[in-house]
Amino acid sequence: MNKDIYPWQSSAWSRLIERRASLPHALLIQGRPGLGKTHLARVFARSLLCEQPIAGGGACGACAACGWFDQGNHPDYRQVQPEALDPGDGEEPKRGEGAAPSRQIRIDQVRELQPFLRVGTHRGGLRIALIRPAEAMNAATANALLKSLEEPPDRTLLLLVSSDPQRLLPTVRSRCQGVTVFPANAETAAAWLRAQGVADAEGVASFAGNAPLAALEQAGFAEARAALAELLSDPDLDPVRGAELCLGPPLPEVLSWIQKWTYDLLRLRSGAAPRYHPGAGAGLARVAGRLDPLGLARYAARVAEARALALHPLNPKLVLEDLLIRYRELAMGQGTGGSNG
Repeated sequence: MNKDIYPWQSSAWSRLIERRASLPHALLIQGRPGLGKTHLARVFARSLLCEQPIAGGGACGACAACGWFDQGNHPDYRQVQPEALDPGDGEEPKRGEGAAPSRQIRIDQVRELQPFLRVGTHRGGLRIALIRPAEAMNAATANALLKSLEEPPDRTLLLLVSSDPQRLLPTVRSRCQGVTVFPANAETAAAWLRAQGVADAEGVASFAGNAPLAALEQAGFAEARAALAELLSDPDLDPVRGAELCLGPPLPEVLSWIQKWTYDLLRLRSGAAPRYHPGAGAGLARVAGRLDPLGLARYAARVAEARALALHPLNPKLVLEDLLIRYRELAMGQGTGGSNG
C-alpha cells in the first residue's frame, strides 16, 4: 500500500491508479467529510507529476517535480479553494482577525485558472488543477468552469473534491468520472485514532461515523459536544445562552452534532436505541417522550437545511439561536419544528 495515503483509502487509491494509463479529463473524488479526500487528491496529483514514479504508482519524493510540489510551487499544478480554508489538505476554516474570508469559490478564481489551463506544460507532462470543495462553487462559478470541462485542453486533468456532490450542477457531475472514498471500518478507524493518542477511540470513531479525520478533529471538541448534549437534554433550555456556549467550534461541526442528536431522538421515538449518544439515553428519553413525531421530522429537515448552507456567509449565533428556539418550542409542545413552526 502507498505509505503516503491513509489506511482506509487503499481501495480508492487502487481505482485512481487504474485510471493512470488512460486518464479522463476530470475526476470527482467524493465521500463524506473527514476521510482525507483532498489529501488523497494531492497524493495522486503528486504521483502524476512525479518524473520517476515508484512501483504502485506513488511519487518518488526525490525528483525535481516532487520537490517543487512539496514546496507548493510546481509550475503545472494549481489548487483552487475558498479563502476561508487553510492552504493544506484539511477542511478547517482559517481563523484570524478582520473581515471573515469567503467560504465560497469565487468566479474570478475560476477565471484566473483559464490562462494556466491554456499554456503548455513546463515539464512536458500533465497540467493539473485541484478544486476543493467543489460544492463551494455557486452556479455562476460552476458555469465558468464548464467550458474547461466540456472542451478540456490536451494533457490537462481537473481534480474536483466534494463532500456533497449532489450540490454540484448536474452538468458538472456528468462531465467527471467519480471515485468514492468510503469510511473506514470500525476496527481500522479505532486503531488509527488510538495511534494518534485519542482516548475512547471506539466511541469517538462511532460518533464520527468512522470518518477518522473528522473523529480526530471532534476529539478536541469533546467538552463542547458534551455541553451541547446536556443543553439539549433540557426541554426548557435557554436558546440564547445555548448559542453562546456553542460558538467555539466551527458552525458545520455544531450543526452536525445537533443533527446527530435529532437522529437519535427519531430512533428513540421509533423504538430503536440511540446511534450516536449511547451514554445519553436518559437525556434523550427525557425529551423524546414529549415530542410530536411529525414535528421532530420537520425539525430534522430544518437542521439538514441549515447544515447545507453552512459554507455560506452566515451568522453562527443567529443560526444556532433559531434552531435552539425551534427545538425548545418543539420540546414544549409549542411548535412543529418546520419553517413556520
